[in-house]
Amino acid sequence: MELCNKCGKKEIFLDDLCKECYLNKNPLLISFKPVKILVCFCCHKYFYKGKWVSFRKLDDSIKNILQTRIVFNDNANISSFKIIPRIPKHKESPNLKLDVESLLTVFGIYHGKKRPIKEEYILNSKLIFVLCPRCSRHKSGYFEGILQLRDIDKEVIDYAVNEAKKQKQRGIFITKKLGVKNGFDIYLTKRGYIHELARELLNRFGGETKMGRKLFSRDKQRSRDIYRVNVLFRQSKFRKGDILKIDDGLFKVKNIDRNIIAVNIKTGKKTSIMPKQLRVRAAEEIKETIVSLVFPHVEVLHPETFQSVKPENVKTKKLKINQKVRVVVSEGKLWLVD
Repeated sequence: MELCNKCGKKEIFLDDLCKECYLNKNPLLISFKPVKILVCFCCHKYFYKGKWVSFRKLDDSIKNILQTRIVFNDNANISSFKIIPRIPKHKESPNLKLDVESLLTVFGIYHGKKRPIKEEYILNSKLIFVLCPRCSRHKSGYFEGILQLRDIDKEVIDYAVNEAKKQKQRGIFITKKLGVKNGFDIYLTKRGYIHELARELLNRFGGETKMGRKLFSRDKQRSRDIYRVNVLFRQSKFRKGDILKIDDGLFKVKNIDRNIIAVNIKTGKKTSIMPKQLRVRAAEEIKETIVSLVFPHVEVLHPETFQSVKPENVKTKKLKINQKVRVVVSEGKLWLVD
């Protein structure tokens, strides 16, 4: 019977050594250096391979970094391994440091053997909560431009602020909100996004935009000027779906950009109107009523007199008795607007 060259045990695993002595000399894990893991407590990104990367679970970020520090034994075929971080309970705050122990379970097969060997290790790391460069700018009040909202409803302000707040993962923040005469200013950390948000407001609410810029500083390394931008958004007086009375015709607003796209209620013909040329101060009021007759022709209840009357414009789609419809009354005549 062969004996272990080291401990004398009546067992040989590999290289004239018993299993215990061989594994002590040739563990599956050769080396691991404790690591510091930087996490931004503001935008939930971690520093990985030279850049700040988003993560869904803090455990995943720890696993990713620990894997880069593990060196396994070349004399074994590593069939699988698993890392389970054990993160202490904590409340995220600046400069918070946590000692994290992670359990590494590894399975490997040594040359000439069929059954895998299972080994467990504790990997030590330090979790440090900091502010990434982008978030540092946010906290310091840094901004690259201002979205200037003028002649707007509260709905526009709420929409702009809520959309900007959703950009946290992109490193875009609101550093200041300021009420001004006839409007509202939003200071943002990314000038490119200010243009993007202004286009969204233009498409959603209609109106006009104007852009200006002001020299802020000089990038000496790249030899170029750095500008802050001001983007003005002025809301249209009208909304999509409004009924406008222009000359003797009634028009339903279909879309608002720099021009108003409207449809003639009577003819169904589309037309483009420049807001500056539009001498209309208020939209016609749209009211709701019900269908009172469908044969031999359509009639609805007049929302003011409550009499059953025939609309001026022909309705092409089928209607039902008591179906709700929207109408507008102009100069004593009733028009369907749906």
